[in-house]
Amino acid sequence: MNDTANDKELQKERKEIISRILEIQKKFMELEREKGVTEKDIHHNPKGIVKEYKEEHEKLANRLVDIAHKIKGSIRT
Repeated sequence: MNDTANDKELQKERKEIISRILEIQKKFMELEREKGVTEKDIHHNPKGIVKEYKEEHEKLANRLVDIAHKIKGSIRT
């Protein structure tokens, strides 16, 4: 795959990840409003769906950083 095609694929993946991260953040806000979930619940011993959302969010955020480095040609340290 040439660099242009690879960059297009990375950009496409980047957009998909950003969309999913925004969906997760929206779900967090809904949980906060509906069930009283707080920042403490999210960051300190999360359980159930909160734990699942947090883990997915972290995984996607890390992938987003990796993509940014690939696009810029830099190395993640």
